[in-house]
Amino acid sequence: MQDHSQSLSHYEQTIVPHSFQMSVPQLKQYVFDYMTRLHGWCSNEKAAFLMDLIFKHKPQTIVEIGVWGGKSLLPMATALKANGRGVIYGIDPWDSKESVQWVVEEVNRHFWEYADHTSVYLHLLSKVCELELQNQIVLIKNTSEGAPPIYGIDMLHVDGNHSDHTSYRDVIKWVPFMNSGGIIIFDDMKWFEHGDFTTARASKWLDENCIKFAEFTDICTWGVWIKP
Repeated sequence: MQDHSQSLSHYEQTIVPHSFQMSVPQLKQYVFDYMTRLHGWCSNEKAAFLMDLIFKHKPQTIVEIGVWGGKSLLPMATALKANGRGVIYGIDPWDSKESVQWVVEEVNRHFWEYADHTSVYLHLLSKVCELELQNQIVLIKNTSEGAPPIYGIDMLHVDGNHSDHTSYRDVIKWVPFMNSGGIIIFDDMKWFEHGDFTTARASKWLDENCIKFAEFTDICTWGVWIKP
């Protein structure tokens, strides 16, 4: 997984393997349309970028911390299926008590305390089957801290609890399990609660221990790093 300097614009010319019988732009539009049926907050722009990374680098092992309704998980799994290789491990407890750990902003605590985690989880399971992505997705119903190690990670998407404690713990636990040259996508770099950027310590750790590649802002600000 090298050569991170090439522009993403050339991906539109790539053709998806014959099992999909559609070009990359067609597959992306198919995914965007399907994302409207999922719980979560991933933008079409970010989903397209994640898919492009997978088309280009063909990762074998992806880990996503914080799955919720699968709005970023399913686009990545679809790209893996198009590649004909790779598995994505989605780690999330789907549990209200765990979701509010270390969260201080009342409106955020209220959302996660009263959200129907079980319903969202079961809805995701049904969509995985509907899209026939069972071979590409392994869901781990656990916290990031409690989940067993996964070695040889090629791509890591961190989008779990945005508290200082949890976001920092996520990067320091999982980045060491990555292959050299692996790609880290860290969501909500500028998450703000009670006057503080709660994900700042995790972002700083990534800056100090990995190579910053890019930063984007759509519905939130997210960054991309390379594991040395």
